[in-house]
Amino acid sequence: MKYNTELTPLIIPEYGRHIHSMANSLLSIKDEIKRNQQAKVLINIMGNLNPHLRDVEEYKHKLWDHLFIMCENKLDIKSPYPKPELKNGNTIARRINNTQGTVKYKHYGKLIIELIQEATKIKDVKLKTYVLEHIAQQMKRAYLNWNQTNVQDQKIWDDLEEFSGEKLDLDKSKIIPVFQPQNNRKKSFYKKSHKKHYSRK
Repeated sequence: MKYNTELTPLIIPEYGRHIHSMANSLLSIKDEIKRNQQAKVLINIMGNLNPHLRDVEEYKHKLWDHLFIMCENKLDIKSPYPKPELKNGNTIARRINNTQGTVKYKHYGKLIIELIQEATKIKDVKLKTYVLEHIAQQMKRAYLNWNQTNVQDQKIWDDLEEFSGEKLDLDKSKIIPVFQPQNNRKKSFYKKSHKKHYSRK
């Protein structure tokens, strides 16, 4: 049994393994006429993924471009469109870098951790305490939005101290207030119908 991890990576994953295999099989066909016929058949199969766009000129051009890209421009066939230019000889899409980086507690977010690290640099003790207490409020709010359950204030203080990387002189017995928006909508009652009910005679 062959696993996907042992196979070559797909150039355009949207088409799947079978379409890539059929595209690569065209390279082994020596007869030019047969190779062109099979290429047109494969284009129709690829077009079946979006049948409503199959006859659109722009979409047909895109299908031929994708066929050449999957074959890395090594396919010698008569195409109604010119071959696309491959950039740097590499057509595999690169993975988008994670802007959040490695965050241990993702429900807090990277911004909270950066705020804590900047707050610990404040030399004014009163201002530092004020800022850290407000950060603790935001941490608790983020925790509740993520988990939607009760959270102990001691947990927030411990996480705050862990992210700071140092021992903080904070009153951990202090309750962290968090004001959640309240739903003040009044209950709606179904009104009785005022239609008159006439009895049949």
